[in-house]
Amino acid sequence: MEQKKLLTIIAVVLLVGTIVFASYIAVVIVDHEEAESFYVGVTYCGSSVEDAKEFVDKVKNYTNLFVLQSGVLQWNATAVQEIGDYVTTLNLSYAVYGGTRNTVLSNKWLNEAKQRWGSQFIGIYYNDEVGGYMLDATVYLETIQQKDQRIVPKIEKTENGAITIYQYNDSYDESSQEATPQNITTYWPDGKITNQNNNKTTIITYYPNGTINIHENKNNNKNSYTTENITKYPNVIQSYQEILNQNPIQNHNDAAEAYVNMNKKLLEEINTTQLNKKQITVFTADYNLYWWNYQSGYNLVLAELAWNNSIVQQISLVRGAANLQNKQWGTIITWKYTHPPYLPNGAELFDQMKTSYETGAQYVLIFNYSEDSQNPNTLQEEHLQALEMFWKDIVQNPNITHGNTKAEAALILPQNYGWGMRNPQDTIWGIWPADEASQEIWNQVEKQTKQHGLKLDIIFEDPNHIAIEKYSHIYYWNQSG
Repeated sequence: MEQKKLLTIIAVVLLVGTIVFASYIAVVIVDHEEAESFYVGVTYCGSSVEDAKEFVDKVKNYTNLFVLQSGVLQWNATAVQEIGDYVTTLNLSYAVYGGTRNTVLSNKWLNEAKQRWGSQFIGIYYNDEVGGYMLDATVYLETIQQKDQRIVPKIEKTENGAITIYQYNDSYDESSQEATPQNITTYWPDGKITNQNNNKTTIITYYPNGTINIHENKNNNKNSYTTENITKYPNVIQSYQEILNQNPIQNHNDAAEAYVNMNKKLLEEINTTQLNKKQITVFTADYNLYWWNYQSGYNLVLAELAWNNSIVQQISLVRGAANLQNKQWGTIITWKYTHPPYLPNGAELFDQMKTSYETGAQYVLIFNYSEDSQNPNTLQEEHLQALEMFWKDIVQNPNITHGNTKAEAALILPQNYGWGMRNPQDTIWGIWPADEASQEIWNQVEKQTKQHGLKLDIIFEDPNHIAIEKYSHIYYWNQSG
């Protein structure tokens, strides 16, 4: 009898042990699958294949993604392939940076890369900070091209917000891709308009108050026409309003369309439709205008956590844009300083990675670049320790759920309102100064982030993307109370 009891107890213990072990295995498998759906990694921006391999060895035990972001090596197909082979052999995923007109990243090469590395080849990091450039730098919203034997005007937006239209005749040297503009018209942020012909012999300046000044320089004879003698000018003069109406970017909708079209044309160079069928992700990193980056065709945008900008606001903007447009999103931790040590300290780096993970980022990268060509890596020992701690204590921790901090509220901003939102005086699309709506939006962002924190998404009115079914709380930028 006692023997039977003993055998029964042993059987029960074995059964319970088997169930517990099976449960443990199930948890491990689920966690492993979850970890594989989340990517954490570093970029390499140096110029040496061997240095890249050494860096891979440093991080291989606590990352699962390596991004080659080298301005030099991106043009070297052999180097890109050698590093890729090394990375994928270590069971890490791989992505490659490439700018526009990069002959290495052709469709043929990308398809071969997908066949070579399979699912470990994530895709390409294509162009950088396209939204930031729109706000803060000079961009060509329309470049010279021939269409139906006609040269389409080139549109330039400069860093001071001026819009310049270069108009051409039908003579265009396709071999040199050059043409001389017949006419140049610039629309300045203060309302002034300047117009000049190709040899600059005549410059006409229009002012919002209707004043027109004309300066001619023909055969060393200088003539000026102002309000007093404008009637003596021998040619027809258009009014200020007539010239203003020729500006192709009249409002926010025009700016959004020009920006999206610009990026679409760049993405067409790598045929994103074909690449997406091959499951090759096309992504970029940026610090603004995420909503329109997705509309341009990117299927992943990495929000830059940098310069002491609000992390809550950056995540709210990129996650909101991704949620409404059914895209992927992530973060890239980049420079806090413009000088060494460049990156935040290890503790802050860890907190930013942890916040990104908990709010649902599918990718977290660390930008590893300095301006010292002899030492291109910015990651110090404290950063590597933070990365290892993040991998072990967060990513592989079954008690921490990826994306457990979900958006419960959405703040809806005006349609195509491409405001920088870094301060109340920031520009709109890099073209217009802050307006009356800017301060209202600023106040609402502060109010709702204070109330909801990382559970807030910031999105834009768009008839193609309705927010009301995705959030428990909806707020509008001009909502009172």
